Amino acid sequence: MASPAKGDHSGGGAARESTVTSSGAVEIPMLKTNYHVWSLVMKVALEALELWHTVESEKVERRDDRRALAAILRGVPAELKAVLAEKKTVKEAWEAVKTMRVSEDRVKAAIKQWLMEFENITFTDGETVDDFAVRINGLVCGLRELGEDIKDGRVVRKILRVVPRKFKQVAVSIEILLDLDAMTVEGLIRRLRVAEQAEDEDVKTLAVDGGRLYLTEEQWEARRRQRVREQRRAGDARRGGGSRNRGNGGRGYDNDGSDGDDEASSMCSGRGRRGGRPRCYECSKRGHFACECRARKEKESALLASAEEETALL
Repeated sequence: MASPAKGDHSGGGAARESTVTSSGAVEIPMLKTNYHVWSLVMKVALEALELWHTVESEKVERRDDRRALAAILRGVPAELKAVLAEKKTVKEAWEAVKTMRVSEDRVKAAIKQWLMEFENITFTDGETVDDFAVRINGLVCGLRELGEDIKDGRVVRKILRVVPRKFKQVAVSIEILLDLDAMTVEGLIRRLRVAEQAEDEDVKTLAVDGGRLYLTEEQWEARRRQRVREQRRAGDARRGGGSRNRGNGGRGYDNDGSDGDDEASSMCSGRGRRGGRPRCYECSKRGHFACECRARKEKESALLASAEEETALL
């Protein structure tokens, strides 16, 4: 079989031809004031054209070098085209764009500021795990665009240090049981999201099952009095319509069958210290006892209604 003539690169030529043919589908970004974004997108475009090695290597084929430079020239403003076209290699042109658009001092200052924000970031009140993940990922992406090498392990440890108190036990378990250097940020956020959903379910269950714990002391007292009155009325009905009340002259019981506890008995006993008209210990008015006070009964009724309404809402 005859060997191909010298300079005949049929295999490599076919590969390069296919690359050139498909290059029209590769998007070339336009450089404006967005150098960091432009450099990332341009790198992807050169990799798609199989030309990124021309920027990283010292010795490349002249044809590949010129094709890569032509791609870069399509993505820069008109005032830069002449300057870059005079460069001997595409590597020099790439460094020239970086130097003209972003100075080293400016990059260092930006990195320092973003690192400070990264170290000081914390959860805000009521912030969800997903919202915090968006904020911290934005900082990390910005640092990586500036050339700072932020590993996922560092971000994972940062998140575990600042999680809210309700996630502290979960954070400790993750640090003990899992390899943080091998964990991705997405994996950690997924685990914290599960813990957050479980916490929300517990809060809802507590609100339904423990609703009575939120009644005030006065509401509990009004309920107790209501139960005692109902029990005494039932007892009077069994003994013949409340004859005991009439026989005792109402001593120890309210006229309407209310409870006879120590407080009520002390309020209803006697006719006043001076023998005159009795004074109500509830409203301080004369002419009736505390157990007969209308204001007291209205207050207890209002408390009972409020307690029933709160229980119904829960």
